[in-house]
Amino acid sequence: MKVYKITSATKPFMKMFNNYYDYEYQNGDFVSDKDYEALKSEANHFNNNVAMGPAIKIEEA
Repeated sequence: MKVYKITSATKPFMKMFNNYYDYEYQNGDFVSDKDYEALKSEANHFNNNVAMGPAIKIEEA
């Protein structure tokens, strides 16, 4: 099983992401591989359509 980590460029971006998707992630939280694909898609959508840049990253831990 792979583990991933979610990070944001700034604290306000993580707060916006959480509000947008009704999540409670904190910068540096770990994400399981079963949630990775859906979360990666949501992060891409958020980055491209809300933040207009690389605000949220999900990388292998």
